[in-house]
Parts: sequence; structure tokens; C-alpha cells
Amino acid sequence: MNCRLLYLLVPLLAGSELVAQAAQANAPLHVPKISGRSFAGGSAKVTVTGSFQIDADVAINATASFGDGEMTWIQFGVSGAEEPNALITYGDQGIGIIIGLGKNTATAEPSAEDAACTGEVNVTAGSVAGQYTCTGVGSYNPTTKKLGKVNITIRFTGTS
Repeated sequence: MNCRLLYLLVPLLAGSELVAQAAQANAPLHVPKISGRSFAGGSAKVTVTGSFQIDADVAINATASFGDGEMTWIQFGVSGAEEPNALITYGDQGIGIIIGLGKNTATAEPSAEDAACTGEVNVTAGSVAGQYTCTGVGSYNPTTKKLGKVNITIRFTGTS
């Protein structure tokens, strides 16, 4: 084979592999089936950068965290509170992540086809644990009526 042709093909072939990896990275994340349960313990490490910032460990809200076998809600902190809080949902419609800090909120849908999210979750009989990273997530502050963008990383465990 002509060395010049090979020299030209190497970047092309490597580039196609990178495109395939990028397409795979933007593929919708798997939505796990979670059996009915209540959550007694756990926490989330929440990191948000961008139009608002959070770097906090947030305890699970056991009262607000449960699953009925079709939908699962795992709440960390108190929704709408001035302190950092997060809600992760699983169900037939996909995965949802809502992050809040006072009036600031951001909502990500890692299982959507166009989501810029990576991550995974591990479901066992006694726990649901995982991590997600989502970039360029829309955020809103109703006090200032301003939209923004944030990057979210959440690592969490909820135990039954």
C-alpha cells in the first residue's frame, strides 16, 4: 500500500472511531427497573458549576424517597429549601434529575436522546447507587427571572 495513502487514512479511521465514541456517549442512558421500596438511608454528593454553584453532601430525605415498582423518587434534602437539594426519578418516562438551591433550579433528563449526560446506576435488593454528570443543563432563577446553564455531577446512594 502506498505510504502516503496510509498516512491519509490513519486520521480518517481514527476520526471515525472518535465519532462513534462521541455518538455512543450521547446515547440515552438506560432506565433501570426498580422494585417497590422505601429508602431509610443514604446521601448524595452534589456539585454544580455555572449560573449557580453547589458543592455539598446532602442526606437522603427518607420521608420523600420511595418507589412503587413503576416510579421511584429519591429525594436528597428538602425540595424548595434554601439549602442544596436534589431529586432523582426513575420511571417509564425516563430518568429525571432536579437540583435546587433556594430559588435556583436546574432540571436534567439523562435518558433523553439529546441529553449531554453520562453515568450509571446500580440497583440491588438493598440499595440504588450511581452517579451522573450532565453538562449545559438549563437553569432558572425566578427571583431574577434569568435563565442560565450549569454542569451537574451527582453521586448518590439510597438504601432500603
